[in-house]
Amino acid sequence: MTLTSEHIAEIERLINRLKKWREGDMPRAIKDFTRYIQLIRFVEPQANVVLMDLSAGMPEAVRVIHVKLQELLRKASQVDILKQEDAYAARIEDVNLLRLARDFVLMLERIAKNTGNDTLTLNDAEHGLDDAEQDIIEAIGNEALTGEKLAKKAGRPYNFKFKSSLSGLRKRGILGNKKPGYFLEPEYEFLLKK
Repeated sequence: MTLTSEHIAEIERLINRLKKWREGDMPRAIKDFTRYIQLIRFVEPQANVVLMDLSAGMPEAVRVIHVKLQELLRKASQVDILKQEDAYAARIEDVNLLRLARDFVLMLERIAKNTGNDTLTLNDAEHGLDDAEQDIIEAIGNEALTGEKLAKKAGRPYNFKFKSSLSGLRKRGILGNKKPGYFLEPEYEFLLKK
């Protein structure tokens, strides 16, 4: 799909709102709210316009944007909750949140520059998977496994490097984690088909 100037203008408006949100340069009526509420009021409505306009011609790109938006909203909500419990941990997570927003902006800029020859995939948006991460995803399948069982099934030592790969997949929203262990988030099940 070749993007029209109208499509590009909408994407650029969303990019502009994301950048303003990251820099705290928002309308006075929104500025005083928590990061999560700011996203809901200032960014999400424009994101929905972009999703609606791209859905027919670029279904894969829309899925990518939707996944990234949900990840951004989830992370912002977690940061807001954490601020009430642990200010230091919240500052660290806030840096991760802004990094995620920066990645989202880069992804949107790439879509806006799309000439119709390239198709953006979820893997592109997530900067691809290294060998260890791919082994983890293939080993986990549709199960929920502890880190140790997952390492054994993937044929890798359960060490710092493996734990870092798990943590990276978790932070990017590809894996979830609750009893009995790690699991592949539903929107990433297509990675199992590789």
